[in-house]
Amino acid sequence: MSQTEKLTVVCPSCSVTLGIPATAAGKKIRCPKCQNPFDTAKTAKRIIEVSSEKGVAPEKKNAPLKTASPPKPPGLLAKITCPHCWSIFPPHEIKWVSAHPSLRDDSKVPEGGRRFLPTRFSVSGQAIDSKGELCSELACPRCHLTLPRDVIELPLAIFSIIGAPSSGKSYYLSSSLWQLRSSLSTRFAISFEDADPVANQKLHQYEETLFLNAGHDKLVALPKTELDGDLYEQIEIESGRVVQLPKPFIFRMSLLPNHPKEPEIRKNGRCICLYDNAGEHFLPGAQTANSPGTRHMLVSKALMFVFDPTQHSQIRKLCLGKTEDPQIKSGASSVRQDIILSEATRRIRAESGLTPGQRDHRPLIVILTKYDAWGPAVRGPALHADTIMRELPSGICQFNTRQLKSVSAVFRNLLLKLAPEIVSTAEAFSEDVTYVPVSALGCSPEEIPGSGAGGETSRLSLGIRPRDIQPIWAEVPLLYAIHRSIPGFLCVAAER
Repeated sequence: MSQTEKLTVVCPSCSVTLGIPATAAGKKIRCPKCQNPFDTAKTAKRIIEVSSEKGVAPEKKNAPLKTASPPKPPGLLAKITCPHCWSIFPPHEIKWVSAHPSLRDDSKVPEGGRRFLPTRFSVSGQAIDSKGELCSELACPRCHLTLPRDVIELPLAIFSIIGAPSSGKSYYLSSSLWQLRSSLSTRFAISFEDADPVANQKLHQYEETLFLNAGHDKLVALPKTELDGDLYEQIEIESGRVVQLPKPFIFRMSLLPNHPKEPEIRKNGRCICLYDNAGEHFLPGAQTANSPGTRHMLVSKALMFVFDPTQHSQIRKLCLGKTEDPQIKSGASSVRQDIILSEATRRIRAESGLTPGQRDHRPLIVILTKYDAWGPAVRGPALHADTIMRELPSGICQFNTRQLKSVSAVFRNLLLKLAPEIVSTAEAFSEDVTYVPVSALGCSPEEIPGSGAGGETSRLSLGIRPRDIQPIWAEVPLLYAIHRSIPGFLCVAAER
């Protein structure tokens, strides 16, 4: 009787024994348990021939085991951080999302595919749901929100943006990421892509409004970030407990072939993640157990505080009569932005265990936004991209951290005179504080006709003409955050 050959291989990462058809021998497969890929010919610990006839012993059953070659580095991270709920879990706890239409009844995600721990897999490593459909989406085991595959394979760096209402966080976020898309590839030989284009759709809308708008002469404005809406997700995190979480914007970075360190860095992919929180979420008392929207500050690699000098009474007073910018008017409101920063640091201390006298080791970048409006009035220096990103003969740019620290010192001294409370609050919390002036737009906004009824100056009553937008140093804070959080990615001039 003819025999049907079947093979048994052992995953070199988790040691689980897998049965595969003979046709898969010598091919690369993905382990259904740990999701790590491996070559059945090179990394299998043993290959056994099994007879299809009961009672017939396979001829090679007692043959010596083949010597396994050294296993390749695991394809998945040992610990994964969910960018939605910030829980940390091992890869074997990842859930899959059912693909069959009849299984769209998840307990935590209404109308979402049912999340499950699979027991059946295809040869290619895809989970098979209870209706026999192949699945491709992964989800967090705690919040059940979907995870792009990059997040479970590449180290994740979260950068938290903090700021008062109407300080320009959405404009800064949009402009800085738009600038980063081109700067990283053309200047630093680093690719920068959306890890999940669907999840980043809101950011795409912001970018299209400001930088890809067909109506170049028409006044446009970004909507104010609200406390709820399409920038947030409501899910049942525990039985009967519904929480609201901010949607993450996730990007994938990797070194391009012409990067000087590309041959040295074995696994050169990284993910970065940012959020667009409403400024009201940073107000004292705004964070609750059911609205923990700023808890990403605990796991972030760098903190960025957006300080708006046009909302500070002393700086605005100094600028009166020296600029026509409508954001600097005698009737404009002032905001205690030091309270926003103080509340953020209080939350971090309370949940991370930092003592009152202990300082955080992570970089805190104080972003002095809207520099085009107030910089000339205080006789601030001109900010040129070439001074901070110097091109080498190879065509790759160096990130000039010495120049950045020099500029930071100038504006620290300025804040000590005009807004000392910002300096004292920042430096009492972090060991590494850098002050970076930026302009997300590079030009003054204009009042939108008919929108200023009532006399109140707000972001909603101001617009910008896309043709006039010329960002100034918008990407520099993120470049510094990448430099401090992901060593080796940026070519950096030697610090003295």
